[in-house]
Amino acid sequence: MLNWFNSYLTNRCQYTVVNNVSSGISYNNYGVPQGSVLGPLLFLIYINDLGQLSKNNVNPKLFADDTNIFVRSRCLTDLKIKSQHAINEISQWMLANRLNLNSDKTHYMIFAPTQYNNNPDLNLNLYLDNLQIKKVSSVKYLGITIDDKLELKIHVQELSVTLRKYVGIFYKLRQKIPSHILKILYFTLVYPRILYGIEAYANTFLTYLHDLMVLNNRLLRILQLRNKYTNTSELYAYYDTLPVDKLFKFQILLHAHKLIFNISCLPSIFQADRLVNYNVHTYSTRSSHDFHRAQVTSSFGSKMSSNLCARYWNSLHANLKITTNFNSFKKLLKQHLSLENG
Repeated sequence: MLNWFNSYLTNRCQYTVVNNVSSGISYNNYGVPQGSVLGPLLFLIYINDLGQLSKNNVNPKLFADDTNIFVRSRCLTDLKIKSQHAINEISQWMLANRLNLNSDKTHYMIFAPTQYNNNPDLNLNLYLDNLQIKKVSSVKYLGITIDDKLELKIHVQELSVTLRKYVGIFYKLRQKIPSHILKILYFTLVYPRILYGIEAYANTFLTYLHDLMVLNNRLLRILQLRNKYTNTSELYAYYDTLPVDKLFKFQILLHAHKLIFNISCLPSIFQADRLVNYNVHTYSTRSSHDFHRAQVTSSFGSKMSSNLCARYWNSLHANLKITTNFNSFKKLLKQHLSLENG
């Protein structure tokens, strides 16, 4: 197998064509062919051991070429020492593997208890190859803008700005395009952006979601040629979809259903979330097959996916909780949420 990979990567060359003029041929001594099928796999194999850092309260998370490390400690001084050690390890790994770390794109953020959020002295003074790493209050991670207070308010605002540009465009198009094409435009340009990461960004205060929800209502009115007095429930029923807050609850409950009936289809990280009452006690009660809700003492704890799944699932009607088929449950749940008040 090693010889097979060797033959695939040896004597690779490339050249550029601009205005039908070809450049000279350049041989690649490093890297993989751009746009190749094997390229992404070989890259993942190449950087895979980057995740094998010291496991002392340091958790590396790799997604393609986007690498993050999460360090935790109860003491700020200890946090600084562990973080700097992890950065030094990464720097040494990069040097050994002939890669360069972009210092301009390398930042750090501190997630602290609420009472320390506005403390200007909350700083770790971390360095990467003698260059100080910039502390930021928010960062985009896999398309979601995460802030140091975990409120996700900035992401919702950015999403609203992105979708607001469609208001004028849809106004101009709605009189020229058939209704079924307008519906396609909504589910191509608007809905996927709202749905992406909704389990994370919509897990915040309803007041932060208000502007996004109002904007979504407005876009639906424009595309459906409705006036401002049209009931919002009619707008969503016509397109068979849900408002942002209910769409968030919908996605959480779909995840809860998989935890109960088809946990094997989920990544192993969610195994611990499937704790039902009959695993905790042997009493035969009506709620013995419900999720066991752990006691939480903070707002962060209440927003954990395991707690949300338990809270929403346990409050469902019994007829929904016994629907084992996923597609049937999905259909019934959407109908239930569309009729739900609030």
